[in-house]
Amino acid sequence: MEKSIQELFDEYEEKSLEVEAAKKVMDQAEVPDLSKEEYISAEQADEHLIACVERERREKELETLSQEWGEIQDALADKLCKINTKVLVKDRRDECTVLIHCEGGGIMIEDKKVD
Repeated sequence: MEKSIQELFDEYEEKSLEVEAAKKVMDQAEVPDLSKEEYISAEQADEHLIACVERERREKELETLSQEWGEIQDALADKLCKINTKVLVKDRRDECTVLIHCEGGGIMIEDKKVD
């Protein structure tokens, strides 16, 4: 069964937070440049290799999350472009109501106070 606009928006918001968190983790995962060192100990080499593997794992995770988010964006934008007007949805992160619509193939989100 096809997902509703609200379900797609919820997934869109949730996945955007996951991507943001993964980007922060990537930014913190530093692998030092050892090319300027004359030599390092075997222990340092092992630690460096572990850090490299961990960074590669995080890069793949970020890539996967970004791809999933892109697919959700495409599905939501496609529906919104077909509707061709603003849609009122619930933003579950802060329990407010927002308007979403398609603009230039992308998703636009506007705060909206409903009386």
